[in-house]
Amino acid sequence: MVTSCDAFLEEDPKTFLNPDSYFKNEGQAVAAVNGLYTYLDDIFNGDIEIGSQTFLFMEYMSGYGERPRGKSGTQDMAQAMNLTVADNNGYIEKMWETAYKAIENCNSTIEGLESMAEGLLSESRKNDLLGQAYFLRAYNYFNLVRLYGPVPLKLASTSDLSQVEIELTPIADVYVQIEADMTKADDLMKDMDWTNTSGKVTKGTVKSYLAKVYLTMAGFPLQKGNEYYQKAYETAKAVYSSKAFKLFGSYAELRAASNTGEYIWSVQREADKAGSPVHTDMLPYPAPAKDISSNTTMGGALAPTQLFYDSYPEGDKRTEEKGYYYTKHEAKDGSGVVELGSPFIYKYWDESAVSTGKSGTNWSLIRYADVLLMLAEAKTMVDGGTTSDATAIDAYFAVRSRALPEEGKPTSLTTATVLKERFWEICFEGQTWYDMLRTHKALHMVTGQIVDMMGYQTPGHGNAFKEADLLFPYPIREKRLNPNLVR
Repeated sequence: MVTSCDAFLEEDPKTFLNPDSYFKNEGQAVAAVNGLYTYLDDIFNGDIEIGSQTFLFMEYMSGYGERPRGKSGTQDMAQAMNLTVADNNGYIEKMWETAYKAIENCNSTIEGLESMAEGLLSESRKNDLLGQAYFLRAYNYFNLVRLYGPVPLKLASTSDLSQVEIELTPIADVYVQIEADMTKADDLMKDMDWTNTSGKVTKGTVKSYLAKVYLTMAGFPLQKGNEYYQKAYETAKAVYSSKAFKLFGSYAELRAASNTGEYIWSVQREADKAGSPVHTDMLPYPAPAKDISSNTTMGGALAPTQLFYDSYPEGDKRTEEKGYYYTKHEAKDGSGVVELGSPFIYKYWDESAVSTGKSGTNWSLIRYADVLLMLAEAKTMVDGGTTSDATAIDAYFAVRSRALPEEGKPTSLTTATVLKERFWEICFEGQTWYDMLRTHKALHMVTGQIVDMMGYQTPGHGNAFKEADLLFPYPIREKRLNPNLVR
């Protein structure tokens, strides 16, 4: 029995991907990298409550949208709406856990790829796979450090339990690693295609997110200033100059296209086996008198507040019917137009889901309009708050003129002007809260001006912003596992 037991204990684990048991051929290497993408769609995880996915929690934090269903007994959702997020909140635990699971797998994948014997992968193939892995590790740390501040920085796969209780790494040092991983990915993928239709990380993805990292480092909390605003401008300009992406000619194309044109990187969805909840989440609530889509009673998770909807400039095509929003829609049975009573989000309308109840619409993680506005914002900051730089103005105007085609091109541009456009253009795409964290600015719903975030109350919140709202608390479960999680 002792011999039998010893033999059993010496057997290699079958589910642990390490260089000795895996990474023996190109197929295994590709499968390991493909597996890193599985964590991206965790934003669609939720609880049993209708419309309770994690991505919605982030929208409630910014306070420009509301939940027409009401808080419906979801205490964790209510904490975001009331700016009272506590350490026992299930969403901050989910986001933390997803990021560190992804990072652990990125670490083991990077180790495996870098240890592969010569000849198993072409140099180009290896660079592409490593570039994706380094980028995804940086992407997950980027989300963590923006939401939680100092976090444990772990850059090697776990081999024993003694490596679990890790000290916190200061914010600045986490960003050093993010920048290092992003720039390494950028170098590894320098000869790769700017874009593809697979949904994988591309050269364009890396460049676009690197610009976002630089823009964030220039702002709060590091406040690295002009050097990093200049880096953000130059990196975003590289994406612009590549001509690999283009703005769609109409907002309808945003709903029809996938992984082309304006979309740089998205969470992939497939209606039958990996559907998207977004179309259903944003259906009107209470359900209209006549159904306008399948699952009509399941809607009401997110809508613009009336004040935010009304803040758009007069004549803005984004607030035309079926631009970004809609206030009426044809009945599903063809019996006429149904008035909805208030505006709802039309960005994610999926016509195929109307009859099937299933949506395969992707969720954009970054699109070209975002990059153009980053370029413009960065240059205004480099130039002291106002710029006459032709490239910055052209980038801003490309976004602005699609919304207001009769408006003339400006001769100069201010930071506040660009920030307003960001609030209106990329709203309800998971980016606004991050923008507010790095700028400490909000769009005032009465004056229409960009104001300091601290002390301002957005229409979807029950309280004004305060300093304590800028970082999520460390999840209580994680604090019990790692006593080093103390600010």
